[in-house]
Amino acid sequence: MTMSATVTEIGTVRKTAVERALNRSSVYGLLAGVFRHEITPELLHELRQPALVEALAATGVALDREFLEGPEEEILEALAVAYTALFIGPGKHIPPYASVHLPKSNGDLWGEATVWAKQFIEAAGFDYATEFHDLPDHLSVELELMRNLWAREAEALEKGDSVAATATRELRATFVRDHLVRWLPVFCDKVAVGSQHPFYAEVAKLAKALVQWDHAHPAESTTPNTELARVRRG
Repeated sequence: MTMSATVTEIGTVRKTAVERALNRSSVYGLLAGVFRHEITPELLHELRQPALVEALAATGVALDREFLEGPEEEILEALAVAYTALFIGPGKHIPPYASVHLPKSNGDLWGEATVWAKQFIEAAGFDYATEFHDLPDHLSVELELMRNLWAREAEALEKGDSVAATATRELRATFVRDHLVRWLPVFCDKVAVGSQHPFYAEVAKLAKALVQWDHAHPAESTTPNTELARVRRG
């Protein structure tokens, strides 16, 4: 093997790792948008794109014909009603906060889990978006943190900074192991059972699979959702 061949192979491996990390970041970003608030017209349009529908189907997420072909205003209204009933209330609902679903939690907002999440996010070097006014342990915030950590790892890999890439990977693995996997699968199971709209049941299955994969493979970025991420990134 020549020196030039070795350099080429290293470059190929690095490029593949960067692509996979960006793909992972993209999927987490999609899910953060889905759970952040009611589906917007822009997000609905994206979700209805044939390539993304096909990629979602490959991960086991089945979007029904009504969602894909129904009148936009009616679908948005149905999704808004379902989101409110499922995550906000009034009445019995499933709050999308870690402090409610963690083992031994008393279900109070701004509990220990909220403080832990806030401190972890800040220690990781991230700030909250000025337009976001919810709690630090809201599901969308934690999914957004995962998106940012994967993106940071991709940037470090692109620069050839293995120290920074390893540090970010370890930070991400810690967040998943010590926090996210301890409550998100439970939350997603509740959503799958309690959702009035099949869309949220389907994306909850994807979120659960995504986090469980990251927990089982902390040092890997190859996932069953590679094609989904590639499609979304364009």
